[in-house]
Amino acid sequence: MFQLDDVKQLLQQADDHMLTLYLAVDPGARENQAAPHAWRIWLKDALREIEHDQKGNSTWPAIRARAEEFFLEYRPSSKGLALFTGADFQQVYELPVPVENLALFGKPPVAPLLWAMDEYQSYLIVMIDQQRADFYTAYLGEVGFQRDMILELDTADWRKKTGSQPSTAMPSLGRGSPEDDFVDRVEEDVRGFYREVAEQIAELVEGQGTRRVVLGGSEQSAHAVRDLLPEHVAGTVVDVLPIPMRFNVQEIMQRVQPRALEYERAEEQALVDEVIDLAKAGGRGALGREAVMQALEQQRVELLLAPWPLPANQFLRDVTARVFASSGTIELVHGEAAERLMAEGGLAARLYYAL
Repeated sequence: MFQLDDVKQLLQQADDHMLTLYLAVDPGARENQAAPHAWRIWLKDALREIEHDQKGNSTWPAIRARAEEFFLEYRPSSKGLALFTGADFQQVYELPVPVENLALFGKPPVAPLLWAMDEYQSYLIVMIDQQRADFYTAYLGEVGFQRDMILELDTADWRKKTGSQPSTAMPSLGRGSPEDDFVDRVEEDVRGFYREVAEQIAELVEGQGTRRVVLGGSEQSAHAVRDLLPEHVAGTVVDVLPIPMRFNVQEIMQRVQPRALEYERAEEQALVDEVIDLAKAGGRGALGREAVMQALEQQRVELLLAPWPLPANQFLRDVTARVFASSGTIELVHGEAAERLMAEGGLAARLYYAL
C-alpha cells in the first residue's frame, strides 16, 4: 500500500488542472458483477458532468482522453482505485480498501488517501506455537497469507548423536541421560525458532513500515516471541490474543478485527485529548480554524487533527498541502474523537513549539 511520502510527492507534482477519480471497483461487489460494471456507469456520467463544467478549458480534452485511455485496458484487482491525471502526469493507486466514488477537476483532494492510510492501517498478524509460525497481513477487514515458518525437529539424527535408541520401555529420567539431552535439545531448538520468528517480525516491521502487530496462537509461545523483540518493535504489538492455530484466515480476522478497531479508536481519542490539553494549557497546541491557520502561517504545525469525513472544499485541500509543506502530518479521526474535536472548533494542531 502507498505511504505518506507518496501523497506528499503527488501534491508536489499536481497543479490546479488535474482530474481526480476515486472509484469503488471491487470486482466482488454485487453491483460490479454484471456488465457494464456499476463503477463504469458512474464514471461515464461523472466525466460527462465535468465535461459540461469545463467548456472552454483547453487542457480538459487531453486530460479526459488520457484518463479514458487508461480505462480501456484496466481490469480491477482491488477494492478501490485512485487515479490522478494531468496534462503530462498520471498516478494510479490500487487500494486494498473500499472508497466512495468521487470525481473532481482542479487541485486533487488527497483526504480519501490519508483516510485509507490511517483507518486501514496495515496489521501484521503472527500465529505462533512451538513448531509453526504463520504470518498474515491485514487491513482491518482484509487479510492475506504472507509466509509461514515451520520448525522441523530432526529426532532420528538426534538419537544417533546421543546414542539413544527407540524403545517401548519407560525412558530413564536421570540427569545426564540421553532423554534429558534430547529434551534440552528440543527446548533449545524451540528457543532458536522463537528467535527466528522475532527476527522475521522485526524485519517486516522495519522493512515495510508496519506499525501494528498482533500475536496469536499459543499464548505461551506468543509471549515468548514478544519478549525477544527489540524494544522499538515490541512497542508495535497491539495485543496477544488466544487464537487457535487451527483457525482459518476468516476466523482469525473475526478475532483480530474488534481488538484492532478498539485500538484505533482509543489511539484517536488519546491523541485528540492530548492536543486539546496542550492548547488549553498554552503549550504546543492550537484549537479552531483561526488558531490553526495562524500556526500554519508560521510553519509551526507538526500534526493536524481533522474530523472525517471532510467536506470536499478548497480550504481543506489547501490546508493539507500547507501542512505537508512544513513537514507536518495529518490525522483524520471520527466517532467520539471527531465529536470532541468538532466541539472545540473542528480543527486542532500539535505544534513544533509554543509561542
